[in-house]
Amino acid sequence: MHASKRLLLVLVIALMIALGMAGCTLGEDPAPPETEPTPVVWATRPGASAPTTAPTGAPDASATPLALPSSTPAPSLTPPPTSPTFRPIVTAAPSLTPTLTRTPFALPTAAPTLTPVPSHTPAPSDTPTPSAIAGRVCETCWSLRLRITPGTGGEILTHLEASAPLELVGRTDDGAWVEVITEGGQHGWVSAEYLDVEREVSGLAITGSAEDAPPSVESLAAISGVTSTARQIFLDGRSKGNIPFAFTRVGDSISAAPQFLTQFGTPHYHLGEYETLRDAIGWFSGPNGRGANPFAASSIAARNGWGTTSALDPANADPNICRPGETPLECEYRVVKPAVALIMFGTNDSGGLPLAEFRANLDTIVRTSIRMGVIPVLSTIPPKQYNPATDGRVTEFNQAIISIAQMYDVPLWNYWQTMVALPNNGLDPDGVHPSTPPDANTAFLDAEHLRYGYTARNLGALQVLDTLRQQVLYDGDQAPAVAAPELPASALAAPTGCEGTLPPRLQVGQAGRVTPGLPNKLRAAPGTATDQVGSIPAEAAFTVLDGPRCAEGMYWWQVQYGGATGWTAEGDAEEYYIAPGG
Repeated sequence: MHASKRLLLVLVIALMIALGMAGCTLGEDPAPPETEPTPVVWATRPGASAPTTAPTGAPDASATPLALPSSTPAPSLTPPPTSPTFRPIVTAAPSLTPTLTRTPFALPTAAPTLTPVPSHTPAPSDTPTPSAIAGRVCETCWSLRLRITPGTGGEILTHLEASAPLELVGRTDDGAWVEVITEGGQHGWVSAEYLDVEREVSGLAITGSAEDAPPSVESLAAISGVTSTARQIFLDGRSKGNIPFAFTRVGDSISAAPQFLTQFGTPHYHLGEYETLRDAIGWFSGPNGRGANPFAASSIAARNGWGTTSALDPANADPNICRPGETPLECEYRVVKPAVALIMFGTNDSGGLPLAEFRANLDTIVRTSIRMGVIPVLSTIPPKQYNPATDGRVTEFNQAIISIAQMYDVPLWNYWQTMVALPNNGLDPDGVHPSTPPDANTAFLDAEHLRYGYTARNLGALQVLDTLRQQVLYDGDQAPAVAAPELPASALAAPTGCEGTLPPRLQVGQAGRVTPGLPNKLRAAPGTATDQVGSIPAEAAFTVLDGPRCAEGMYWWQVQYGGATGWTAEGDAEEYYIAPGG
């Protein structure tokens, strides 16, 4: 054997012996596995013969033998003698979650002793709570409502007379409603605001809780809310110089239109089965504070396109009549001195004004009316068509109108209820304004004409005014009977041939005036073909002597201006040349 090869073999054997001795020093091996280890498979050098017998546990014959690089032939090694089998050292995997040692929580041996809070012993009352308080309905409070339960939601039992004695036995928590027993032994609830009592009601026991009725336009009568409050407002207005025979209009185009009430300021009306309303027409024929017939007079506080904001804006006041800083509403009340105001806003406001702003404005209008001694009659607004968005807001705005009327206990005129029962809801084809009869006679209260919105509105207004006339607008203890002016039978029939022009507004025996702009000619007879006998300057006043007569499609009135007497035209189909009032 070559010396270098012999040396190599010696080193290999020495290394194997050293490893075997080192392994024998590990005395902490775990127990040996139950199965024999797999014997080493030795690779066969290329060209060498394979072992004649396979060792026990040799891999399957199909296994591919490990091929060593052929560049350096490996020596043929004889397998070493059997040596001790070494067990692998198995180190247990560390626990990822440490084991915690729990220390038991020591409960207290006894529950802590609680110190009770001493109860408060109220001081004895010096004055015992009275079981009842004597009182009475106030002297100017007529028809005070006695309800089954407190609040406006309570059903009305009866109406109490002014100064009626009462026994007060309970109250609501805020003292606004009082439980009473009438002189006849009837139990019920009344508003404390309208009582005169011997001492404060705060001493009474709380025996009920007020529930206000949710406003519902469908459930209300056509006319409601005419109570002692209206009487109180009227008496206050009388002390301020307001006229019992005067009323005015506050609102938008539906109130300012000549179709609304103006014909009742002329002989050109027909009452039919509503003949009893003639007394109301006679009562409210004025004159008002401007010397005009209230039915035919225009209003500073009613204009086309207006909303609640408009009536409260001083910029909209007439500078020729109104004071600086005065609102149109205040100006109208001061100049005209009405006892009643027919108020209807919401048709325009419901098109875009926020509901809260509308409520605030209407609240101001009502408070201004009461402050100036004018009875505010709030009217619901008619439905709208063709615009579901704005039509839906009609209900919301009507609810607000009703709510404010109830809050201030002022009259409510439910015009919406009247309109929904009419053909096409009583509306013109525009779906907004009330309809007008084909002959324009909105003061003819027969079945045919009452199918139209403006005629129905006129009937409702007369009924409201008549109710106030009978129950509120009188001096002394009893309303006087007022006879309507005597009119010739021919005056009840409308002149023919003028159906296409604006309806007449003047009345014989009363004053009129020429509208601003041009003068009006005086002629010897009705018609432009007759001789001119004079003229009346713009805004000049005159006295109506006779009429109306129809000629050339216009209404003519015989008037006296200065020393001249003649006939003058009232207007055409689009505008008035003359108007009621001096």
